[in-house]
Amino acid sequence: MEEKLHDELRKLLDLNETERVSRNRCFDRFDTPFGRKLFAYYRTCMSLKKEIYDERRRHTVLMADVDNGKEFELKILNEPIRYQRTTVLPLTVKSYFEDLIKNRPNAEAV
Repeated sequence: MEEKLHDELRKLLDLNETERVSRNRCFDRFDTPFGRKLFAYYRTCMSLKKEIYDERRRHTVLMADVDNGKEFELKILNEPIRYQRTTVLPLTVKSYFEDLIKNRPNAEAV
């Protein structure tokens, strides 16, 4: 079931590039326990995307594999204001975040 969740999450992230995904527009899809978990993952990813693209701050973004390569850790750091956000995500969305980091303004990826 976790693999299906991760695959669906990747599809949602790709879909978000062309159209807006909201819980109200797709209520039937997100009305089950699986759907609620999927939507929570999706909202976390959208929050991370917004933070990575925030032009007002110059974040350093770090990525590392964890759990024997089954997941990866995404860290957003900003030393001057002592800010750190650490999130563990499924490996299926790693390439999505790699592309985001590569194409963002003020890039400082490590």
